[in-house]
Amino acid sequence: MIPPTQEITDEERQCKPKRYKLDLLQDPSVASLYKLRLSQKLTQIDDSTPTKLYDGLVKSIHQSAEESLGDLDNGRDEKSLYWWNDSIKESIEEKRAYKWLTLKDSEDRKYYTRISWEVKKEIIKRKNEF
Repeated sequence: MIPPTQEITDEERQCKPKRYKLDLLQDPSVASLYKLRLSQKLTQIDDSTPTKLYDGLVKSIHQSAEESLGDLDNGRDEKSLYWWNDSIKESIEEKRAYKWLTLKDSEDRKYYTRISWEVKKEIIKRKNEF
């Protein structure tokens, strides 16, 4: 927390943390490239004071990630859904097919809610695999 005597600049207010394409680390060649870049940058850190050491570590990690992984845009089309697969796609299509039935009969409503719950469980299971 910032003490009340310090004023926050406009730059600090608008500063958002950088995000990187971390799912690329699953590829062994990208992971080794990141490790190599990070080790090269860590050897160049000025460790004369704790503040300089900390700033150097942060800068090295960010530069290595940016060079090897790339920035992640905030746009939805840039994000990869690592948990998406064909079985989840089929489950969602089945759920959508039965959605119109919810207005007609209570049995149809129960069937639709059961399918919806199964789709949610499948997505949760897939996400937890990573």
